[in-house]
Amino acid sequence: MVARYIEIKNSIRSDILQKKYLIGDKIPSERDLAKRYNVTRVTLQKAMLALEQDGFIEKIHGKGMFVAKVAEDNVFMLNNHPGDSILGFSREFNQQGNVSSQIIAQQILPAPQAIAQHLDMTPGDSVHFIRRLRCIDNTPVLIEDSWIICAVIDAIPVAVLQQGSLYQYIEQKTAKKIKFYNSVIESDLFDEEFSALLQIPTGRPMLKVTGVTKLEDGTIFNYSCSYNRADMFKIKNNWVST
Repeated sequence: MVARYIEIKNSIRSDILQKKYLIGDKIPSERDLAKRYNVTRVTLQKAMLALEQDGFIEKIHGKGMFVAKVAEDNVFMLNNHPGDSILGFSREFNQQGNVSSQIIAQQILPAPQAIAQHLDMTPGDSVHFIRRLRCIDNTPVLIEDSWIICAVIDAIPVAVLQQGSLYQYIEQKTAKKIKFYNSVIESDLFDEEFSALLQIPTGRPMLKVTGVTKLEDGTIFNYSCSYNRADMFKIKNNWVST
């Protein structure tokens, strides 16, 4: 069951995308919106915070909430949900649409030297290599490669990769939160192989995100590379002067 604040967030998001609120328009006050949706101010504030984190609105102190320029396109924000755990794709986007995955490859293999270096492990030790096509509302949006250390996670069920959250499974299996993710973002173009999987023309722009993920005790377990459609994703950085 979808949380009420998510329903409100999606309703306002839809109004923005359908141009009921234009870029720069002031959004009704929290009090008015809470009355409109028949919820408490606390619930409404959670919805507005989620919209702000997704880049659809911005709050200006003393003036109110306004539609942000970043909302011009129907896009998703990468790595944009702070919390007590790294979410992973499935948990991060499951409130924004129907998330599904198609396994392209899944095998255990000796870690190549370059991968072993990222994972701080001995080359030749076993890793899970997983390639998945990730979709939102049945639209292919990215391809994700993962190399997961077998000594940390010995087995990964197919059902988890297809229908569940891999990161949630890892947290349950290790009884530890996934706390750290260091990434590098680069631009590139999709080649014929990836374009065919994503059902887009060859040469379309890509946001390539590579990173290492660690458990809360500092244990490295995953090196990943996601190849994201640049027409479907944007990255927003929040910086506050102190």
